Amino acid sequence: MVSYDYFADLIHSVGASSIFLKKAHRDGALIEGVCLYVSAIDALLRLAIIYSRTQKAPEHSYAVAKGLVRQDDGERTFSEREIYRIALTEGVVSPELHDELQKMYTFRNRVVHRFNISPLTYAAIAEACVRFDEVYQQVMKIIDVLENGPHGTRPQSEADREDTLERLAAKIQGARDAAYKTP
Repeated sequence: MVSYDYFADLIHSVGASSIFLKKAHRDGALIEGVCLYVSAIDALLRLAIIYSRTQKAPEHSYAVAKGLVRQDDGERTFSEREIYRIALTEGVVSPELHDELQKMYTFRNRVVHRFNISPLTYAAIAEACVRFDEVYQQVMKIIDVLENGPHGTRPQSEADREDTLERLAAKIQGARDAAYKTP
């Protein structure tokens, strides 16, 4: 059974990833963007699997396995590919989205591990970021439906969204300052 803090950490990491993705876009940090998209989508799919399992459980009482939301050194891990497979098997994603996720993961690995020894161009990475964002938005819609039902929530204005991201960034900075504060 997972402690609430691990689950909260995962949820907060999704918000942080959103901020980092926005910064990567603003700075033109394409390789960072590719890595963040794959990581953020992995976290979102973990949440989607949990939401889906909880909704299917008797009295919505699904006990979340720690390994699904946090992976400490030496513990059993679920790779991104395993999360994609689970999401497909449990009907969280379509076969088409699953295939796209697999392609994204393969491309990310190519960028990270073979950037200098493959015919990759920065322009190809930029094109991939556009597609990755489309997939990211699809996964966000899946989360929205699982959290709020098929009719969703009221749309959030751009100003409200910016305010939320700024408050989250301030909290992250406050936590970072506290962590590095010397006595």
